[in-house]
Amino acid sequence: MSGSTRIDVPAPEAAPLLPKELLFVYPFAPLIAVLLLVEDLFTLSTTAQLQKLASMTIPFVAMTLTLHPLYVFVMPRLLARLESRLARGALHVVVVAGGATLLSLAIRPLHNFVCGKELGALPFAVVSVIISSLIIFPSLLVQGQRNRAQRIERLAMAERQASLRAQLEALQARTNPHFFFNSINTVASLIPDDPALAERTLERLADLFRYALDSNKTRVVPLSREFEMVTDYLAIQQARFGSRLATSISLDPSLASFEVPPLLLQPLVENAILHGLADRKSGRVDVSARREAGHVVIEVRDDGPGPGASTHHGTQTSMKDLAERLRLAFGESSRFALEAAPGGGCLARLALPA
Repeated sequence: MSGSTRIDVPAPEAAPLLPKELLFVYPFAPLIAVLLLVEDLFTLSTTAQLQKLASMTIPFVAMTLTLHPLYVFVMPRLLARLESRLARGALHVVVVAGGATLLSLAIRPLHNFVCGKELGALPFAVVSVIISSLIIFPSLLVQGQRNRAQRIERLAMAERQASLRAQLEALQARTNPHFFFNSINTVASLIPDDPALAERTLERLADLFRYALDSNKTRVVPLSREFEMVTDYLAIQQARFGSRLATSISLDPSLASFEVPPLLLQPLVENAILHGLADRKSGRVDVSARREAGHVVIEVRDDGPGPGASTHHGTQTSMKDLAERLRLAFGESSRFALEAAPGGGCLARLALPA
């Protein structure tokens, strides 16, 4: 729904194994390690300091350039095939220890050449495994906790949206019988005076019933479709009231595809006719939709006595249901108000986030 709180929750992407922040840690980690691990570093000559830094940087860079891509592109697929937690842990140990050992054999000659001293294969392999373990295992732990928190958040969102879906369906189910009952009464009132008009109106009413029934299968419809329904509904009411009822409908073409809950406008139009024509010889109902200050503004206006002044006093159930449907579908950023219209009458105003 455009600018709304959607009900559907998209399937999450595969959770990463390593924090993305590691990419910012890698460039500085060798220097930090040298500062922490080498005693009397600043008493050494510049050449010796550079050799110490190189002795840490070479295995560190080699491990990160190898293990990080492995954990980003390969390990997620391998781990997905393992169901046992123990098997996944063993795979981590094998990959980190084995990969570091094999890589140490490849880079040891370069390390010894740059550092100017001969470091045996076994000590160098041990150092490489330690460096790799200090990089990978804490990172796995941190990202694992983060992934679990995100899964819990997604589950909570799914539960909340399932609850919202149930509430919307309940409100919509309550709206439809009310609509059916009042519309059938309209046709019934035409039969004694004009059977032919009643038959034509019944055909139009059948289309409205089909729309209302289809609304149980979808949570949103284009605003243009909702306006078509309102046009048919007003035509039915004009068949009933004749020249007593004047109407106008205006929809900004750019809003034709904007999505709204079905049967959103019908209660407002029905309310305008019911109160606007109560004990009056004639009345007018105007329906419009436009963009205004980042919102889609939909207005239903009548020229009747205004809010609270009508001789017809209903339960306001349909208006309360409408306000609740807006809140569930669009969140707290939506607005619904019934107020006195400038120049007299009642103005029902919806402001939906665009």
